[in-house]
Amino acid sequence: MARTLYSRRTYLSARGVNTIKDRNGKITYILSGRWGMMPAVMEVYNVSDQRLAQIRQRSLGALPRFELYDANQEMVGSLRRYYRMGPEILFVSGLNWVVLGNSLHFNYRVYHGRKLIMTLKEFSTQNQADLAMTVTDQNDEPICLCLAAILDFWAKTPHKKKQIRFNHKYHQLGNFS
Repeated sequence: MARTLYSRRTYLSARGVNTIKDRNGKITYILSGRWGMMPAVMEVYNVSDQRLAQIRQRSLGALPRFELYDANQEMVGSLRRYYRMGPEILFVSGLNWVVLGNSLHFNYRVYHGRKLIMTLKEFSTQNQADLAMTVTDQNDEPICLCLAAILDFWAKTPHKKKQIRFNHKYHQLGNFS
């Protein structure tokens, strides 16, 4: 049975401890860890403090590679971003999941073949960006949380670089105000 989980957008890929809640506001998962420095690790725990999944960042730079691990510390998949024009299409090797989406609007769908695994979308509440993640199988939720944290990390990082590059080009052309 599908279930929708919620998180503050600014919290999902932030350093430290972050909570994931169900539709009733009850904490269902805890995401903790850090990005950007090696070894960068994020872990998903249930409320009983059992580790259910883990992300390991295996490389740094503009196109880092991530590995996904289950509760038994077995690698179940890996993911790397490739820049291209148009909508994003990512492949999670090992799980054979295809991620289709748009990082500007933060709206994604994850499939295994034709089967929908997860939808992930941003919405606004009280002047804040929140995320709604609907997962069709509760057993996939920890790995889907890992994937959502990676997508959020990527969505935040490149836009700053693009904005800086755009501003730099604008200033080279002169001030047109």
